[in-house]
Amino acid sequence: MDMHTNNQSQKASQVKQGACDCCADLPESRKMPRRDFLTAAGGAVLGASALGGVLPVARVLAQVNPTALAIKSAVETQAKSPESLVKVLYETLSPKQREDICFAWDYQDPKRGLLRTRVANNWEITKQMIKSDFYTNDQRAIIRGIFEGIISPEWHERIDKQLGDDSGGYGTHNSIAIFGTPGSDKFEFVMTGRHMTIRCDGNSADHVAFGGPIFYGHAAQGFNEKATHPGNVFWPQAQAANKLYDMLDKHQQEQALLLDGCLTNRTSLSKARRARSKGWR
Repeated sequence: MDMHTNNQSQKASQVKQGACDCCADLPESRKMPRRDFLTAAGGAVLGASALGGVLPVARVLAQVNPTALAIKSAVETQAKSPESLVKVLYETLSPKQREDICFAWDYQDPKRGLLRTRVANNWEITKQMIKSDFYTNDQRAIIRGIFEGIISPEWHERIDKQLGDDSGGYGTHNSIAIFGTPGSDKFEFVMTGRHMTIRCDGNSADHVAFGGPIFYGHAAQGFNEKATHPGNVFWPQAQAANKLYDMLDKHQQEQALLLDGCLTNRTSLSKARRARSKGWR
């Protein structure tokens, strides 16, 4: 194949790429292929440092595509963190979307109380699932970037496995909410689902780790797991906690061990010790 034919094939391939959602109303000459948009604005989907690896790409694209100039400007004015992506996501939301998933910082749900701080083992903070048509493809890419930015890179695959086992895969039964105004001194992003409540708050919540209570778990082989929890991606963490418990003396163990949230008597402690001797921790 000669160079002329190869160039024609490349141009044809570029024309066939779908444009990103933000370019829908632009002339063809100014539309940006979705692949380029996701590389520039959603690069965090492929990396742990959110926008860390995006800036050089954005600069190159901006030289050849007017639409990328706006993306470059937005990217370079944001800090390299998942919190910055929350602001980017917020700014892409339509008024209707904001009405459904955005709330005041101290919003009180009639039944669930201060919604921002709620936690449960299986719940949805809003009705709109991440993989639903409620979000655009670009918005879903940004949400994934936030998700990966919150979690250590070595855990991405394991959390995806947990979500696959517990709820049909990432985004299928996961919802999000945004509290406050991203970019201000008070805002928080919350993602929920079965065995999941995680947060991204930019240190907006004073004296609170993780921006509030978090929850994670894994039913790798059904609801009732064996004592060794085969396949549970979090089991090594539990084993590490067990080792710490075993390092405590008898008095420290009595102070540390809680049963049903409240250790009330030595009988309860004895029951707990018998359970541990059978392998349950």
